[in-house]
Amino acid sequence: MTTDALKIYPIKGGEVGRARLAVLARALAQTTERHLDRAGSLSGLTVVDVGCGGGDVTFALARRAGAKGQIIGIDLDEEKLGWARAEARAQGLDHVRFESTNVTQPWPVTGVDLVYARFILTHLREPQAMLAQALAALKPGGRILIEDIDFPGHFTSPECPAVDRYVELYIKLSRRRGGDPLIGRRLGLLLETAGYAGVETALIQPFARQGGAKDILILTFEAIAEGLVAEKLADADEIAEITRELKDFAARPDTIISMPRIFQAWARKD
Repeated sequence: MTTDALKIYPIKGGEVGRARLAVLARALAQTTERHLDRAGSLSGLTVVDVGCGGGDVTFALARRAGAKGQIIGIDLDEEKLGWARAEARAQGLDHVRFESTNVTQPWPVTGVDLVYARFILTHLREPQAMLAQALAALKPGGRILIEDIDFPGHFTSPECPAVDRYVELYIKLSRRRGGDPLIGRRLGLLLETAGYAGVETALIQPFARQGGAKDILILTFEAIAEGLVAEKLADADEIAEITRELKDFAARPDTIISMPRIFQAWARKD
């Protein structure tokens, strides 16, 4: 990423970020695949994966589009893009390419059949700018599928003060960096305001007694720790204590931890 983007993005990138995204992709594989089903057949189509990271969903899109399709993953994090390009070569996916792109500026592709974006709008100071670029890149009749978070929606059983504090700190850090941790609930309105037609929305919320959402919560807290200290929202001692409590709570077989509420939205360009 550029220096400015790194200052905005609240979650640590690099190898830490890559590992977290891999766990996230596994936890959301089924719900994201069902969301992609809403686009119908992608065989032979041109698809853009916005904020593609290491390419987990990009490769799922590539499988759906087949060798005659064209899949473009766009992101600013060159380190993740490097890993994604290497993985594409390893899988022999010649119809996939990755471009370093500021998603709020003009994209390196037009005439797109489908735009997909997961957990990117929440980090943007101007999410409407990304939606405008997506609309410009889509051909008439092209579709957009989005997934994004409503972070306060976490729940646990039984109640866990450490999780409550984690949620509070994440929300503060996201807002401090110019993001919107509640953007999920606004996806439908954002798409309508941006000029999309046929807007529809749905809501999902994965949870787990072991692995999955539990792992993601801990990995995410560890990945925002540096930002919390930099923004003076928490000190090292508090972070260490919260981390210990989160791990202890997650390790118990009688506890449940959810992910945030996740809104899914879909629409088309007339």
